[in-house]
Amino acid sequence: MNRTEYKNQHAKEHYDRINFRIPIGEKERIRAAASAIGMSVNEYLYALICNDLASGESKFGKKKQGFNEEQRRMLEKWQVPKKYYDMIEDMSYSKEEGYFIYLKDGFINDVTGSRSIHCEKTSEVRRVIGKTHKK
Repeated sequence: MNRTEYKNQHAKEHYDRINFRIPIGEKERIRAAASAIGMSVNEYLYALICNDLASGESKFGKKKQGFNEEQRRMLEKWQVPKKYYDMIEDMSYSKEEGYFIYLKDGFINDVTGSRSIHCEKTSEVRRVIGKTHKK
């Protein structure tokens, strides 16, 4: 058995594989974020998942009843129409990364093709959120 065959066999015996698809352009953003903290993409994604599941429940699995005052102010500042509030599970903003909106299960955004929306400007948030609907 040569070195490559050995490595492939070892990986097959000791690791599971998960494949997933992301919108074009996101792979490079993920790679840059991982590289900035000295990690491979695989290490970075695995660390994010482990961090999310550390409490025994994913933050996407938590059911929230409405928004807190800070979140409501964020939505008003971003000028998100109230008709979309019932579709939104969570949201965040950082100066470095921009605006993130996570939709509740059962909703999808046509622009991102997923339950998550990432925008760099508030005008983009208003435009993109308008492409959200029930699955």
